[in-house]
This record gives sequence, structure tokens and C-alpha cells, in this order.
Amino acid sequence: MAAILLIDDHPAICFAVKVTLEKDITFQVATSGGERLLQHIRRENPDLLILDLELNGIDGLDSLPRIKLHYPALKILIYTNQPASLYARRTLLAGADGFVNKSLDLDALMAACRLILEGYHCFPSGVMAMLSESEQPEKTPVALLSDRELTVLQYLKRGKTNKQIADSLQLSNKTISTYKIRMLKKCGVATLDKLYDLLEEENEC
Repeated sequence: MAAILLIDDHPAICFAVKVTLEKDITFQVATSGGERLLQHIRRENPDLLILDLELNGIDGLDSLPRIKLHYPALKILIYTNQPASLYARRTLLAGADGFVNKSLDLDALMAACRLILEGYHCFPSGVMAMLSESEQPEKTPVALLSDRELTVLQYLKRGKTNKQIADSLQLSNKTISTYKIRMLKKCGVATLDKLYDLLEEENEC
């Protein structure tokens, strides 16, 4: 029996994924909205963690290194609406074993779970090749942002204040302001709204 823990704060998605995956009688699925993530992982002791990148109160990309630090052997599959073009390589480098976009049929998620539990990586075509020096991804403006900058940008886009972001990431307000200035400069735009537009363009790729 393979124990799977799904971290997603949308109850309908949790229900649909649990019902689909448990059609395989060797899968046992528990779900959580992401609160006290590390404690929940310790309690459930899953073989596979399915993790959304956008959760209330936490950011999946930012959480990945901490999860791997505490649970280095845990297999992790990213299940998200965020674009693979921007996030798949980042999550691979942060320790994930697979990446599936929520736009795909749930059968694709089932297949990815089976592959990862068998010891394989499961990423969109071309992502693994990007790790070689000869196969670097094309740098769009948003792709120039660091993982932490991208995390801050996603929080800002969700309407979080500097203080809320600083508290979530255990940083100072001044650091968040510095990130905002740096992101604008890197992307060559003058306002956060323009940054959000670039992020939306990336989502459409």
C-alpha cells in the first residue's frame, strides 16, 4: 500500500484527486489544506507528497527546500495551475520528483504518481535536458527572477501586503521592498501591474 498525502486548499480538487487515485487499490490518499505542513507530513508519513504551489498562507515553491531538508527521502509531485515553462525546472532543482499541471486529465496525475513511486522522475518534455549546460531554458523577463523573487511576486499578485509577505517568509518589510525594486529593474517595467501582466503572459505560454 502506497501512502499519498495531497496538499491543496481546494476541497473539490482534494475530493476529485482522492477518488481518482484510490481507484488504484494500492493507493491510500490523505488530504490537507497546507496548515502546519511539516507536522502533517510527519503525522501521515507518506510515500508520496502531492503539493500545490499556491496555498493560503504558504508558498509551495518556497516550502520545497524546507520539506526536503526535513524529509530528504520523501518523493514529491508538484500539482499546480502554474505554467511548466516557468516552474517545472525550478521545482526540479528544489527537489521535486515530478510536475503535473492541473489542466491535464486526472489520469495523467495517476500515471505520474505510479512512475514516481517506481523511482522515476516525471516532468514535461525537455525539462530534464535543461539541467545540462548545453540546454539552458530561454530567459523570458519573469524567468530572470530568482525563486524567492518569484515567490514574493506571487504573494503580491494575490493582494498580500509587504508585512504579510515578510511575516510569511520570515523577512523584514525593507527586504520585501528591495525585492520589489529589484524585480521591476530585472523585468524592465515601471509598475507592479506591468509585472503582473508579464506573469499572466507566462501563464499563457
